[in-house]
Amino acid sequence: MKKTEAELLENQWDVDNMEVDPEVIASYVKYDVDERRSVATITFDRPDRLNAVPVAAFERVGDLVREAEADDRVKVIVFKGEGDHFGTGADAAELGHYIGYKAGTDKASRRRPAQRQRILPDRNVLTSGFTRPIIESLKATICQVQGYCYGGHFQIALSADIVIATPNARFTHPAFRYLGPAPQDMYHWIEKLGLTTMKDVMLTMRAIGAEEGERKGLVTKVVEPGELERWVADYADAIAVMPLDSLMMGKSMMQVVMEARGKGLGAMTGWVGHGWATNVAFEEGDWNFLKRRRELGVAKALEERDRLVAPYFRLSETRSAEEE
Repeated sequence: MKKTEAELLENQWDVDNMEVDPEVIASYVKYDVDERRSVATITFDRPDRLNAVPVAAFERVGDLVREAEADDRVKVIVFKGEGDHFGTGADAAELGHYIGYKAGTDKASRRRPAQRQRILPDRNVLTSGFTRPIIESLKATICQVQGYCYGGHFQIALSADIVIATPNARFTHPAFRYLGPAPQDMYHWIEKLGLTTMKDVMLTMRAIGAEEGERKGLVTKVVEPGELERWVADYADAIAVMPLDSLMMGKSMMQVVMEARGKGLGAMTGWVGHGWATNVAFEEGDWNFLKRRRELGVAKALEERDRLVAPYFRLSETRSAEEE
């Protein structure tokens, strides 16, 4: 039987501080096919954690997209999140551990992982492992977004064909907050947002609102919360009228043009460059996410980071004592 990436990498990453149980992961990332409507739905179901999921869960996302792509009952793949938010990416408690950092409570467990430990998880799980199947899917993909769309969930939105969002939707990658302007899939950032906005977001680490996202080309349509499900269903139904052959041929031609515009090289920047980001050297006075997480816990560390900047640049609703 084919091994999962979690099984292949268990000797490289810090599995003691990660969730890799397939049953638990399946409970967080659910899959359903509505054969009558030709729609497959991938649902993130961890609302108590803002739909943040274990790192290993992103491999399941990629596997489910490939399953839907090979299923002739399916023409459209919809991504959605339960609760108030689409999702906040990988569980921040696992960041660092997936490339081999240990608990960090003693000198031995603070040893920097080798570059080879960073390359495979970054390529096979956190970048091309799930975004590539979405980007290259020959079935139509729709992202249904409310609230936070951060990290890996933002990568899904960047990769999808269509993004329908509510006015309160916010888009960015918190890796910028943890590590600075970390490498991402530069092709999709520039293609969908433009170079100026990409630099703005990476350098200030701010989030993009739904209406700005619609103006820039990231978001297809902004709709009221009570209309979100209907608009996504209407888009899916409109696409499903198309013959399956025509749909898959059309998506294939899009892939040809995207490759000519630099998609392949741009995608590689996500996993090749990510090793630099996870090996950043913190100087005296720099805010160090891994250190502060160890000292304060994930939630308080991120609250502290948000308080360092003006409200416009924050990823949460955190307010300083002076503002309260």
